Amino acid sequence: MNLYKTPDYFNGNFLKKNTIHYRLYQENIVKKCKAKNSLVVLPTGLGKTIIGILLIANALEKYNGKAKTIILAPTRPLVAQHKASCEQFLDVDESNISILTGKISPEKRIIAFNNSKIIISTPQVIKNDLMRGRYDLSQVALIIFDEAHRTRGNYAYNFISKEYINTCRDPLILGLTASPGKDLLRIQQLCDNLYIEEIVFKSQEDEDVKRYIYDIDTFIEKVDLPINYLEISGVWDNLLKKFLRFFIERSLINPYKKYYSKIDFLRICHDLTLSLKYEKFYNTDIFDEEFGEQLFFQSPRIIDLVKENKLNIQSIFSYSSSCISILHAKDLLETQDISLFRSFLERLSYKAGQDILSAKRITNSKHFKFINSLFKKKEYSNLHHPKINKLKSIIKEELELFNNKKIIIFTQYRKTAELLKNQLIDGFSDSEQHAIEKFIGQSTKVDDFGYSQNEQIKILNEFRKNNINILIATSVAEEGLDIPNVDAIIFYEPVPSEIRLIQRRGRTGRFCNGRCYILMASRTVDVPFHIVSFRKENEMKYILTEANQLELSKGLNRKNINISPSKECQSELDLIRKFKERRNEEKELLADRSIEEIISQIDNFSKSPEFKKLKDFGVTFYSDICRIEQPRMRHNILKMRGKKNEVSKKHKVYLNKNLKTLINIAKYSENGQMEFSKFRALARIEDIVDKKFYTHFNHACNLGYLKKEKNYVRLIKDFA
Repeated sequence: MNLYKTPDYFNGNFLKKNTIHYRLYQENIVKKCKAKNSLVVLPTGLGKTIIGILLIANALEKYNGKAKTIILAPTRPLVAQHKASCEQFLDVDESNISILTGKISPEKRIIAFNNSKIIISTPQVIKNDLMRGRYDLSQVALIIFDEAHRTRGNYAYNFISKEYINTCRDPLILGLTASPGKDLLRIQQLCDNLYIEEIVFKSQEDEDVKRYIYDIDTFIEKVDLPINYLEISGVWDNLLKKFLRFFIERSLINPYKKYYSKIDFLRICHDLTLSLKYEKFYNTDIFDEEFGEQLFFQSPRIIDLVKENKLNIQSIFSYSSSCISILHAKDLLETQDISLFRSFLERLSYKAGQDILSAKRITNSKHFKFINSLFKKKEYSNLHHPKINKLKSIIKEELELFNNKKIIIFTQYRKTAELLKNQLIDGFSDSEQHAIEKFIGQSTKVDDFGYSQNEQIKILNEFRKNNINILIATSVAEEGLDIPNVDAIIFYEPVPSEIRLIQRRGRTGRFCNGRCYILMASRTVDVPFHIVSFRKENEMKYILTEANQLELSKGLNRKNINISPSKECQSELDLIRKFKERRNEEKELLADRSIEEIISQIDNFSKSPEFKKLKDFGVTFYSDICRIEQPRMRHNILKMRGKKNEVSKKHKVYLNKNLKTLINIAKYSENGQMEFSKFRALARIEDIVDKKFYTHFNHACNLGYLKKEKNYVRLIKDFA
């Protein structure tokens, strides 16, 4: 007999009594995350924020309320939302919960950080302050990285996580996201950058979360383009085919492709730019080994075709630009609205007037002139995309059939958001209860004023209060915002990203069953975009389910934080009086960091195979002339700075057991290659099948170990 009674609420130190409803899976997740850096991947609506709140309470309890915790979020509206959650659920004096943003002066940020127990901030602000030594992370018992999938490239999350691990004796990281990435490499990089030791993944199918998940019915709403649209589209396609002949005649593009995208021409420009940048080495082993993987067209390389056929490189760039413009205009026409298409044609005319050849080539064509003549006819002047009428029909059904008072419409372009707002206001003008507003980002262009983050917060609050019923949003509303009671989400167009699909769809189905409508124009780019996003989502779920493929951090040596007595509180006036002295210190710290970074790069390069190869080719380095010894220089400079001479870690390349097995299979092939069917059969013997096979095979190809050529697999290099 089970005597254990499930509690109704989470209660304990630093939690307000009876405010957080108890869920067993949340307790289990928190137990896993208490002592390990963790990445928590949960469907939207399962309470990632609550898990963060419970871990904050645990960290405060561990250090008797004396340590600090930090919540990082990418936007100010999200920061404000986290602050409201902390005030709602945590039994902490509100004066100990502070927001840090770039709008707050450095002096006030220093005081707030030193005096607060919970700091909520955008990451760039924390990064800037840490680099200038305004405070450090030694007393921080927990950092929460919200929307952790952003941890890529130069994003501030990377700097902060590294600084935290190197500064704090007892670091604890919690990464929160609904969508960590599309493939093994992307998810592995996220885990590396956040020093992840544990992955917790829950899907809608897991037994312990099923009762808390509401169904989201997805409806694909297809529309057919009207005859007038098809006429313009046909003329525009004919212009594209005319320019494609330039590439086909020079063997620069596959003539048998069914569909050409902007990426095809961006890749041509990328390959040419890279090859020209490293022209001295493009026909050497150095180029193949170091830059070959960055090329999209490898056999033959575009630069080889240019050299052999004496092609004009400027013409290739110019025609590529023309094709990119044509394809962009085609997308606007077929998936957005004819008004956006006309606006883009006007921009092309302006560029042509500025003597830009790629634009003049389009505007001087008979196709361009014919389309402009059509716009003067009455039957073309009031054309709109059929998606708009479909959108109105869906909204009407939601309002009348489902009695829905709150809808979010997602679209890619700001101009489409403005167009839809005007169209819907006109369409529902007889009903004052349906207040309609757009929700866009803060960046401002000459003809397009963005919304400040204060305006964004205001609009979201009005939407929560039902003062706004229909919100037309761009990508700024995708991430993390807690908007309750949204019963329907409408995609004006499909998105090719699994992250954006999951984030957008997750705005509904949070507190009751929801509906997701995806508008799709038949025989347009909408169709492949829709297919790609769902394929990537399934791949992501598979990798997270088979998380043993990932190599997680191990051996973090933790010791309890030595909580120092609170620093004597400096007043803002004192900080201002010492302004010049502090700024000089900050400049010196920035210089220190820059010098250390340069020294690390010199160290790494001087020990790399590239350095040796370049020297073997007779390249002379400045250090050779001046007889600079990098290790000695590093030692001397760091000694002057009072730093330890630490060797920076090399970036790890992960080869798990399955990937090594595939490489070994290819290694024993005859003449260096093996039939793909035979290769798969041998992999099947090793129990590497289906998705597992393609995941590891593609990873091996991306890392340059294997290569698929027609029906054969070739070994490029061994992992030994």
